[in-house]
Amino acid sequence: MGLSVIFNGIELNKYLNVLVGFSDMDSPNWNPTTKDVGFKNGSTFVDTRYGKKQLLMPFDMFELSREDIDDLKRALRVDEPKMLVFGDAPDRFFYAIPSGNMDFDEYLIYGTGTISWIIPDGVAHSLTEKTSTNNGESTITLTNRGTETTPIDVRAKMLSDNGYLGLVLDDRFYQIGNPGEVDGETKEKTVKLFDDHFTQDRGWVLNGGVTPVVTPERLQVGAVGYTVENAATNEGYVKATDYGSGDSWHGPALTKIIPADENGEYPTNWRCEYRFDFNTDGGGPSRGKQIGHSSVTFSDENDDIICSVVFEDNNPVMERSDMALYIENKRVWDTRETQKFYVTGRGSGGPAVVVEKIGNTITVGFTYGGIKKTFFLSNPNATLKKVTWYCAAYKSHTPIQNNNIRALNVRKHNVQYYEDIPNFLSDGDVVELNSSSNELYINDIKDWDRVDIGSKPLLLPPGQHTLGIAVSDFAEIPEVEVTYRERWL
Repeated sequence: MGLSVIFNGIELNKYLNVLVGFSDMDSPNWNPTTKDVGFKNGSTFVDTRYGKKQLLMPFDMFELSREDIDDLKRALRVDEPKMLVFGDAPDRFFYAIPSGNMDFDEYLIYGTGTISWIIPDGVAHSLTEKTSTNNGESTITLTNRGTETTPIDVRAKMLSDNGYLGLVLDDRFYQIGNPGEVDGETKEKTVKLFDDHFTQDRGWVLNGGVTPVVTPERLQVGAVGYTVENAATNEGYVKATDYGSGDSWHGPALTKIIPADENGEYPTNWRCEYRFDFNTDGGGPSRGKQIGHSSVTFSDENDDIICSVVFEDNNPVMERSDMALYIENKRVWDTRETQKFYVTGRGSGGPAVVVEKIGNTITVGFTYGGIKKTFFLSNPNATLKKVTWYCAAYKSHTPIQNNNIRALNVRKHNVQYYEDIPNFLSDGDVVELNSSSNELYINDIKDWDRVDIGSKPLLLPPGQHTLGIAVSDFAEIPEVEVTYRERWL
């Protein structure tokens, strides 16, 4: 038996015998390209490329039946190049298509013939496909033991979100996505640290707070009671049930220790809203004689006052409610002809008092009087750690009938949070590059929209070379697999 020939998976030696002297080692034609430049003599060399390869394979035929001849014709009648393997190089194949006269009836008469194999790409390919992986590294070493440059196929599976994928092989690169893309960004928001409507005790400290410096003596004594006024609307209040006794202001105080935000940080910029009752309604004949104090004080980690908002009726012969503001232990503003400041904070029509700190600025608003005042702190970095409501009577005078607090909340400004931004590539996405056809697939869908304009198919020259893998700085290196077939002339 002569040289083994397998074409398109069919053993041709069943039908014919390749004559001695045939060689599949013939090289394709080399085609140097030149061009004339101006008025210079001669030409300038541009490049050299090889053309198609043609193999003329002589054979003699066995005595074949009509069925055998038909089978042979069907084996050779193809519309595109198919795999052609010769027995003297069983590890390689050509993409070939037969050309010329295929009249095997005539060949059978004379006993010999020639098949002209046209090999459009002019090279032989390895039957065995080489595979290399990156094993978590950002490079892959590739070795081409053939004589010709060969295209490589790349499969990359993302192990995290990623903005781009760059592949570099010698002087060629292939890039998809945007190298400047970020995974997310840090933003700021305002968060509510707590919101209490005083239907029950939610961890307020009794008689252990900070009170405004209205008088030298400000006793924190007595007790409080909680009332659910409307369970459906979460409306309640807390008031003094025992004011104790003293030679000046005396009564219970409730203090909230400010919780930290989700990042474990306490507020330096914040906003507080609260509603309260401060009036003599239902006091009967004693209304004009009632005296009382209601204040909310904001203090830092050292119990130093940041701001206090004070309401007082200190006139034992007539109804009068005064309002005063303290900044860092200093009385900075007050108003006295304030009968209209008797407050009823029932319902959710809006906060009675709003206190807000931004940097070194404190703003206090009082909705009942249409008051809004702004002041400046000496310490813009003061951290809010306590809020104290102080409800007091004076000496032995009849206390204010309705001296309650109904609702209080604190919001922290400038709470940093990270907002994830959807990236071009997600964890688990698969990118496939076919350098032979110059086709790109993402999750099995052809995608050209984000391919960099300078990208080229990746070609592996003979020898050892390194494929570089680049991703976004926030991304993990993907799992990368490279496959290729070596080529020979």
